[in-house]
Amino acid sequence: MSMFTSTRWAARQTVRAIVEFKGLFLMALSLAGLALTIPFFLATLAWSLSAQVFNVPTQAEVTVFADRSAGEQSVKDLAEAISKNSVISAVRIMPKEDALALVNQSLGMKTEDERSKEKAKNNPLPDIIIATVANNVSSEELAAAAEQFRKIKNVDLVAYDDSWQRYLNALYTALSVVLGILGTVVFLLVLLVIFASVRLTTNAQRDEIRALHLFGATSSFIRRPYSWRGFLTLMLAAVLSLGVTATGVSLLAKPIADFAGLYGVTVILRMPALDWCLLYVGSAALLGYVVGSFAAKDAITRVLRHQP
Repeated sequence: MSMFTSTRWAARQTVRAIVEFKGLFLMALSLAGLALTIPFFLATLAWSLSAQVFNVPTQAEVTVFADRSAGEQSVKDLAEAISKNSVISAVRIMPKEDALALVNQSLGMKTEDERSKEKAKNNPLPDIIIATVANNVSSEELAAAAEQFRKIKNVDLVAYDDSWQRYLNALYTALSVVLGILGTVVFLLVLLVIFASVRLTTNAQRDEIRALHLFGATSSFIRRPYSWRGFLTLMLAAVLSLGVTATGVSLLAKPIADFAGLYGVTVILRMPALDWCLLYVGSAALLGYVVGSFAAKDAITRVLRHQP
């Protein structure tokens, strides 16, 4: 049999099986589509919010208050000494005038008020050195560095808080585990849907499979229609998940943008680029072909093993 003839036969058998078992095919398509929608929708949300999330600084900072008697050069020397510590990645100086302006702003006081100007002349705040901690620094290393800073000349007070960073790392770890479990469950669900669909149709067509085998058809020839049906099932399921996700994005885009605007943040909820969507559909179709082929091979082997 020529390649064209075998391909035409496989295509005809694929269409015939879909029409004959349309209820089973639609059920498999719906289940796989909904299963794929969950991770794809969450991935779309994460991708849309990634720019804002990645711009949020996650490094701890150490605030060093200089003695109020320390001059400008002494503060610069202090900042240089702090920057030489291995746990510090960057250092910046906040002059006492800027610190007072920041306090006034946080209290809602206008800097042009006469009282504010009077306070500026008698500024009680010291110069402040803000040291950014490098990545992958443990709490013990940070505590040791803070103790070293306290012993440096012209240092009045050292303050830091890295507990929020530990909480954030724990949250990231928990989210990674949850997403890993979710991805595994979805993957297994899709596999079970394709396996069940192929198994049921092969059992229904076992007489035809035995006849094909009797006339000398190879296993790869017999299972080709089932592989193609697996290909179509996951390809259409991926398209279905794209449609559901697009609907969800269109419904959530404005509420999320309005909510983020209340905090002065711009969030644009949108679908991934066309290239990524095509890659997603193609990958799902390829997975469906592989799973369908494997499931058909296993099911056909069982049918032939129990020949009367």
